[in-house]
Amino acid sequence: MTHRFQFITVPDPTERISPQSKKLAHSHVLRQRHAKERRSRTMAYQDKIRVRQNQNWDTEQPDNSFQSRMLGYCKDPFSALIRPLTSQEYFLLNYYVSVNVPYKVLYCNLLRDQILKDWVGLAMIDENLLESAIFLSASQELLRACPNDPVLKKMTLEYKQKGLCTLRKAVSSSEQVFSLVNVAQALALAFDEVSTPGSVGRTEIAKKHLEGTFAMVEVAGGLQSLGITGLDQLSSISKIEYLNHFIMSTPASSIPIGSWVLVTGATGFIASHVIRQFLHRGYKVRGTVRDLAQASWLVDEHFKSYSDNHNFELVVVPDLSTPGAFDEAVKGMSAVAHVAAITSFDPDPNKIIPPSIAGIQAIMSAAAKDPSVKEVVFTSSIMAVKLPTLSDETIRVGRDTWNDYVMELASAPPPYDDSNSMNAYAAGKVAAEKEVWRWVEENKPKFNINVICPFGVAGEPLHKKHVNTPANWVATIFKGGKEQLDAFPASFFTDVGDVATLHVAAVLDTAVNNARLHVWGHRTHWNDFLTTIRRLRPQREFIEDWPKPQYLTMYTDQFESVELLRKWGGQNGWKALETSITESVENEYFIL
Repeated sequence: MTHRFQFITVPDPTERISPQSKKLAHSHVLRQRHAKERRSRTMAYQDKIRVRQNQNWDTEQPDNSFQSRMLGYCKDPFSALIRPLTSQEYFLLNYYVSVNVPYKVLYCNLLRDQILKDWVGLAMIDENLLESAIFLSASQELLRACPNDPVLKKMTLEYKQKGLCTLRKAVSSSEQVFSLVNVAQALALAFDEVSTPGSVGRTEIAKKHLEGTFAMVEVAGGLQSLGITGLDQLSSISKIEYLNHFIMSTPASSIPIGSWVLVTGATGFIASHVIRQFLHRGYKVRGTVRDLAQASWLVDEHFKSYSDNHNFELVVVPDLSTPGAFDEAVKGMSAVAHVAAITSFDPDPNKIIPPSIAGIQAIMSAAAKDPSVKEVVFTSSIMAVKLPTLSDETIRVGRDTWNDYVMELASAPPPYDDSNSMNAYAAGKVAAEKEVWRWVEENKPKFNINVICPFGVAGEPLHKKHVNTPANWVATIFKGGKEQLDAFPASFFTDVGDVATLHVAAVLDTAVNNARLHVWGHRTHWNDFLTTIRRLRPQREFIEDWPKPQYLTMYTDQFESVELLRKWGGQNGWKALETSITESVENEYFIL
């Protein structure tokens, strides 16, 4: 039988109570008394505040303006919500903030600067806009990832219908009084039309929504009377210009959103950014790697959510120069971004040039075998075009400029020592790109082909391996590698994000075919790098400036590249070099 025992305190203990026990008991009594007094004071204060609020209620209404709610939103985004949310709505709100907003901040010409402050904040305090702007956008993005999900389809249609009904009611009202919410709702529905999966041809509907937006603004007395800050660029451009500006945020593409894109060399610096941009734009990506274990960070860290939703996957291609190496990887792909390359600095050109050519033949043949492939972009290099050497002569670089001189240097008879490493590497780049154009000329493929020729590339590393590579010149400066820097004291540099955007444009833009895009960016010298780096790390000693810096006198026409950057990246020109250097250094992976 189980017994339960209860212990009680007896009034006459057999042993004397120690001084320490008495002290503890006394301390406990004091704490209890203090807590009781504190509770009493708190309750009295709360009663006093409650009475004061009741007295002021009849004479002073609480500030419920958009500005005051925005202040509350800035402190706590959920405190300004117009009503409690269901668990499903909380999920959509979180998805919008964590997925949709970063994409729009990067790629949306209209809302880049104001999306968090005005657009999201206004939706937080209006139920109709919350549903037609936030929930609709989030559900559309989810539907893009899971196009056959019946629940998502129904939910998306319901949010859109609610938005249209609310807007129709406002427009058909006899009073014709339009608010900031009405304007924002019309814009939200316009955005929905051009961002819906399979939205090709729906831009006319978006234009109708926008025409209605302009009409509401005029009836309301203009932008200032509405208090619109996120759309102040409307006041400086015409309606037609604005419509073009809006539609250009989502240009018509050669392959529909949701299509599969193959990106080779997925763990590479440029390739990983290309993957990120395609995924952010709603495409699915298959990346090729040599070793799944070493590439696990792609699926376990950066692109985990896409991988979990089956929108991103990796396949192993251990040797890109093997015939048929890409045959399986290319199957079912709508486009191919061939970023992988032979990166060895072996001084023997026979170990660089033949496999570089074989790699091109393997990827091009694989693309030609699969009828689904519509677009191919190849990543070349300035090394295929011209050696970046200092000269007093102004040198123009065009489409047909080739670094043939390095082919002669690399092909000198053996023996080969380390001094031939750069020549062999550059020769491999020349041979690979020339093979692309030779293969296209000879085989007349059904797909479009474009080539990207970047100069120096800097910017945000997505993994520690992107820091510990000879191509990371910012890291070379931190390591004090003056010998390597002296080899190329002057250069041109582009941000890796800009290079990735141009890869995306070369695949998606219907007007770009058979292009050789020179992507050089900013003319610069290592002294320019050092100026920014010293500002970022003032406590650290770096190598001294070059006493008489010279800049490269070579130049090329980058107009097409800059225009594509504007069209597909929503930016006017290259990202600032200082910003690229800062993003290279101020990064969790840059530990030097």
